[in-house]
Amino acid sequence: MLKGNGVVSVACTALLLAVTIGCTPHPVGQDAETAAPSGANNGESKQTAANTQHTQQSKEELVLSFYKDSSLSDEAKVRHMTDHLAGIQWEKINEIKEHQSLEIIEYLYRQRAFIPSESFPNVIRASEGLDGALSESYAGLMGDLFTRDRTAMTRALAHMDKTNRTQGIGSIGYALSYREPKEVKKEIQQWQAGQKLTSAEKDVIRALFVKLDNPY
Repeated sequence: MLKGNGVVSVACTALLLAVTIGCTPHPVGQDAETAAPSGANNGESKQTAANTQHTQQSKEELVLSFYKDSSLSDEAKVRHMTDHLAGIQWEKINEIKEHQSLEIIEYLYRQRAFIPSESFPNVIRASEGLDGALSESYAGLMGDLFTRDRTAMTRALAHMDKTNRTQGIGSIGYALSYREPKEVKKEIQQWQAGQKLTSAEKDVIRALFVKLDNPY
């Protein structure tokens, strides 16, 4: 009787060991599971490398690269370009590739409908190194953006430093002076009547009226 119990005990022990071994995580399976995230990490590494490359590029190189990127739609190009316009030096773009500054400004003018109002501050800060045809094209762009959204442009100008504010107002005044100044002032006054402008924004409009009378 005791001998029979011993056999049963041994059999139970063997069965318990088999179950325990079967439930133990297989090292090969574990390696397979941990291998999956490595692909994701590889993708993240590539994205990080691309971001680092963009970070290392100058504003001028970035704007030029987005302009030349044929895989982007015009809307995407404009948004990417205007994101990096603030503080750009147009003469440096010409050093990278001749005559590209004028070509880019004219492109932005043609695609100005895609420039979002929140990018107006960047456009205002893109006035360094402008002269001649560059200045003329830039003024045309500024004038049209002001006409499209007076509220956003006036607010952006009011928050600018003195140099960029003066340059921006001058460009808008020059562009709008091609029309009858009295008519332009009347339109702005009608718009202003429906606005609650801050003192700084009112100063922008006053300065613009002065510039309309003397745009040069």
